[in-house]
Amino acid sequence: MMCRRWVIPAMTTKQGIYTLIFTAVSLLGPGDLLGQRSDFQSWWEFEFDRSVSSSLQLKGELEQRFKSNSLQFSRTLLTLGVEYDATKWLSLGGGARIIFVMDGEGQLHPRYRVHFNATGFYDLSVFTFSLRTRLQYGFEDVIYFGDLSLNSLISRNRLKVAQHIFGTKFGWFASLESWHYLSELPGTVFLNMRYVAGVRFDLNFKSQFNLRYIFEDEFNVTNPRQLHIVVAGYSHSF
Repeated sequence: MMCRRWVIPAMTTKQGIYTLIFTAVSLLGPGDLLGQRSDFQSWWEFEFDRSVSSSLQLKGELEQRFKSNSLQFSRTLLTLGVEYDATKWLSLGGGARIIFVMDGEGQLHPRYRVHFNATGFYDLSVFTFSLRTRLQYGFEDVIYFGDLSLNSLISRNRLKVAQHIFGTKFGWFASLESWHYLSELPGTVFLNMRYVAGVRFDLNFKSQFNLRYIFEDEFNVTNPRQLHIVVAGYSHSF
């Protein structure tokens, strides 16, 4: 996707600092847990978008993931959604995803997910900051409404910084993201942290290639994992 650079005239420097401090504190989680397993994975993805109007976009993503030192197929993901630019500094979006997960016997099982996003943008000098909050609801069967305890409502918060290197086709970005399970009990359960660093190359006005490294740390789940992931992605605007 092409990187947007939006300025928020109404936001003061003090408000921006307060926002970043609050976000950083909310993303903090516990340290490493004993018994975590490590794995190296590789992901391949293709993203596309099409502008319906100046403020509305259709978005899609096709992704393949490989696990067990990238030697075994893990899952295929197809996501379709929309994004609406409510203001110059805020976008709202939502979508649905179907996931085909391979089990230990080589059988594929479908899973489904719907999500809603709210993303704020802020330009500071040559850097573009964004804060995305996502609520996602996942379930095993799209027509199953019996035991809702089998489904999961997750809150995700991502803080990202990006920069386009002036006069070149290159840019870089970094982000950190937290996962929280919203249960029926008071409070939330911290599940996951994801740290990302990557570079991008603008092939032309509509196409972009990116390469990124992800470190993912799981908590409060059975057999938590620490994942090292290399992702190669291509995006195109129609």
